[in-house]
Amino acid sequence: MCRRSRGLARGAGRAARGGLALGLAAALAASAAPARAEPTIGDRARADKLRREAGELVASGRPESACPKLEESDRLNPSTGTKLELARCREATGRLASAWALYAEVAAAAEGAGDARQAAEARQRAEAMEQRLSKLAIVASAEVQALPGLEVTLDGADARGLLGAARPVEPGKHRVAATAPGAQAFSREVEASQPGQLVEVRIPALQPELQAHDPPPGRIVERRASTPYGERPDPIHRNLMWVTGGLALAGIALGSTFGGLAISTWDEVENAAPTACRDPARYRDCARPVPALSRRAMSYATVSDFSFIAAGAALAGTAVLWWTLPPDGPRASARVHVAPGVLGGAVVGVF
Repeated sequence: MCRRSRGLARGAGRAARGGLALGLAAALAASAAPARAEPTIGDRARADKLRREAGELVASGRPESACPKLEESDRLNPSTGTKLELARCREATGRLASAWALYAEVAAAAEGAGDARQAAEARQRAEAMEQRLSKLAIVASAEVQALPGLEVTLDGADARGLLGAARPVEPGKHRVAATAPGAQAFSREVEASQPGQLVEVRIPALQPELQAHDPPPGRIVERRASTPYGERPDPIHRNLMWVTGGLALAGIALGSTFGGLAISTWDEVENAAPTACRDPARYRDCARPVPALSRRAMSYATVSDFSFIAAGAALAGTAVLWWTLPPDGPRASARVHVAPGVLGGAVVGVF
């Protein structure tokens, strides 16, 4: 007799716990259900048609195609009968958590409407599923829960009121996140894959958020040495300026050298022309070495001119680079003057 009494007591305890869980799920579902206007005749007709189509799909073994039709039917014309069929459909497709919550909602609604048959079926199905449900519990210390502005989400939905409680979740991956003003965000992804599995996510103490000027922990930041002119200019920009400046100086030196050779060679031509040319003024009908010397002088002059032209282009590039040097970098002083060439001239600059 004592054993039988203890067995009845344990059975009553399990029933009470099951009833409490179903009551909690029904309360949550009822609080989340939005109020809507009375369905029209057209809505009812469309809902009945969708419900019949869904029944045919379930009978043919295609519950995954039937569930969306039942959801739309219940949206158009909510009823405990449609919700019960939708719960069965979700259970058949493996959406155990949403099916369990819907069974609880149907059980509570059917009891309120006096439909004992529907209430009993929904409650029995929900209680039979409880051992197969995957559950997730979010745990946080009192210190974390006391943070001002704390937000806790499960898969993007608010879960602040579910801290410490194990709630049924669908099989698969889930993300838990926690944020608070002035603290670093917490995020963790977990997977519930086994029937009856309980996954616990513990939110650690949220660390203070790093300021913009604070380096991350463990990272060494190399600070650039200060200069009298502020920050150093772009090294590529600066080096390119020196390269073009060097090319300009090289062109000037080359042009000057060949210009000098051209002048000295023309002097030889002029000295030899009175005796080697019939027309010395125009350098016509000249014997050797005047023709060879004149061609050599022209070649020297051509090289000199092209050298000065290249030097001018390089100098122009140097000037552009100097004017576009970053404002925080040092700027060199500049002196510019004009240097005469053999067949032209050149602008000479010192930077």
